[in-house]
Amino acid sequence: MQANDEIEDGQTPLDPDEAHGLIPNWVATRGDLNEVENENINLAYAWADNALRRREEVASDQFLRGLHTAMFGLVWTWAGTYRNTERNIGVAPHQISTQLRQLFDDTHAWREFNTYAMDEQAYRLHHRLTAIHPFPNGNGRSSRLMADYYLTQNGAAPFTWGVRRIQPNHVRRTYLEAIREADSGNYAPLAGFVRG
Repeated sequence: MQANDEIEDGQTPLDPDEAHGLIPNWVATRGDLNEVENENINLAYAWADNALRRREEVASDQFLRGLHTAMFGLVWTWAGTYRNTERNIGVAPHQISTQLRQLFDDTHAWREFNTYAMDEQAYRLHHRLTAIHPFPNGNGRSSRLMADYYLTQNGAAPFTWGVRRIQPNHVRRTYLEAIREADSGNYAPLAGFVRG
């Protein structure tokens, strides 16, 4: 076996905790996991498009759980289920449902009273979802897709998430820096990133 600094990107083996609840039994590395998750995520677009056609409210518990299940249901047994363990990020597990209900109430008020421009509503929705961190994994990806569908439902174009302006190998780092700034109340970097 190679030393950790010699393992190629994506070839890092999954440890037993990381593999808990994994459905495909052949997945052994981070690269394998990324591959199966990306395949499953691609299927989620059809689910979300159908939900919009049914006029399902995007800023809702039902849509969030359904979206997460559509994105990860072929990969993880716990897809669409809120976490019940503490993490170093996110609210305590017993606060998840309450925090989400407050977020969705706030989102509906932002829209009803035109509190923020539509882009700001969507990136604030995204940021609060990542701060709550309701699922064991996939929170950033599901909250980005949810923000895009929130925009679509309200007649706006989805975000570009930095891909037009930022070099591909810097996108994740720039995104995480923007999220940290939003955590401290400065939304300007996130506002620039989502349409960058």
